[in-house]
Amino acid sequence: MKDAATKGVWGEIAEVAGPTNKLAQALVTELDEGLLMLDAMPPAVTFFGGARVQPDDPYYAMATAMGELLAEIGVPPRTGAGPGIMAAVPDGFRQRLGPRDDADLPASRARGEGAQALTQGFNIVLPFEQAINPSIDVSMELSHFPTRKLMLYQNSLGLVIFPGGFGTLDELLEVWRLKTAGSLDYPLVLFGRDFWEPLGQALRACGAANPSTALPENLYKMLLLTDDPEEAIAHVTAPQAKRAIIEPLAKLGKRIAHELIEGLDFLERLTPAVTVLGGSRLQEHDQAIAHATELARVLARQGVPTRAAGPGNLSVALARGGHAGDEILAQQAFGMRRRDARNLYGADRVHLVSDRLTHKVLLTEGSRAVVALPGGLGTLDELFSVLCQLQTRKVSSRRIILLGSAFWAPLLDTIREQMLNGARQTISAGDLDLLTLTDDPTEAAALALEPPPQLGAKLRRG
Repeated sequence: MKDAATKGVWGEIAEVAGPTNKLAQALVTELDEGLLMLDAMPPAVTFFGGARVQPDDPYYAMATAMGELLAEIGVPPRTGAGPGIMAAVPDGFRQRLGPRDDADLPASRARGEGAQALTQGFNIVLPFEQAINPSIDVSMELSHFPTRKLMLYQNSLGLVIFPGGFGTLDELLEVWRLKTAGSLDYPLVLFGRDFWEPLGQALRACGAANPSTALPENLYKMLLLTDDPEEAIAHVTAPQAKRAIIEPLAKLGKRIAHELIEGLDFLERLTPAVTVLGGSRLQEHDQAIAHATELARVLARQGVPTRAAGPGNLSVALARGGHAGDEILAQQAFGMRRRDARNLYGADRVHLVSDRLTHKVLLTEGSRAVVALPGGLGTLDELFSVLCQLQTRKVSSRRIILLGSAFWAPLLDTIREQMLNGARQTISAGDLDLLTLTDDPTEAAALALEPPPQLGAKLRRG
């Protein structure tokens, strides 16, 4: 158990919030409770994958086999505690260990002291899905995707990503982006060549359509692609040359808590805006820059500002276009702290943070719509973060407009083939209706100004 001094440190995270923004209070409370529990757990191997993968699917059997392999070497698995792949792995782990002593589980859960023989789970509270699956021994339910994802990949040995839907892509893109930034040093495995290879080819095709945003090949080499359960488990459990704790969990929690409170307080004073995503490496000659300028100009003439997601030519173009439409209307930008970053925005209202969790929350809250221009890993990460939350009704309804068909069409086509028309359906047809594709910035602005669409009654996570 934690001693009194350590409890005091963790308690500070929740106490920081005080009488402030309700979302900030909710997120900070989840940080406090989740990181406290996570700190008491042994490091685990985390698994991402589709909730809709059925028990008769070959990938379900392979996920079960991986759970058995972890049980043999005494390494606990951690999942999102839902159905599909999230159930298969702990099922295999429990089957290999044999019957458990259910009488001791309540005490184990209460202590949060997950032993090596206990499966771990962080579930997301949704209105349309079952409770935590029975193979999870030490668990917590969370109401917000940003904090839930943090709990899944922090204090981990490595991550295995199975086929899935929008939620799985959201999780993959977040950890991949963090790894490229040096914020995570865990090994990452993509399991299932028939699913992931076409998506990788689509990303390369997107980059070929707009070279300024192309992902360098060394980023793909950060991911091990395999169909072999033993190779996957060996990769994520092998001793690593670099697997140091990048930031203690207590320090991480307090830093994020402060940033959430400050950022959401700043956001409450701003006019609701259209969030614009796109690559920080876009060049002045790229068509996306001209599109961004015109988009912001048209929106500003209707009294609606833009909110840039980062620095560079795109942010400057949005400010330029917005000021051309209404020179008084304040253009917004939320970015990551870096040297001289404020000189790279051009916006009137700029707020910088040091953590991606806070950054994505600030891009989503108070946003009337989201327009995504061509971009790299960061743009994809931000897009699928809001898309997953829309799909599961965790944020209010809004339009998502993809501006630039040459860039976005290859990815959309592949998602349709792999997730809807392929061997397994990991999204619904209605999920793709959340996205609108156009090449006209004036049409994109008109769509962003329309009332938000009515979401269908039957939604599922991927």
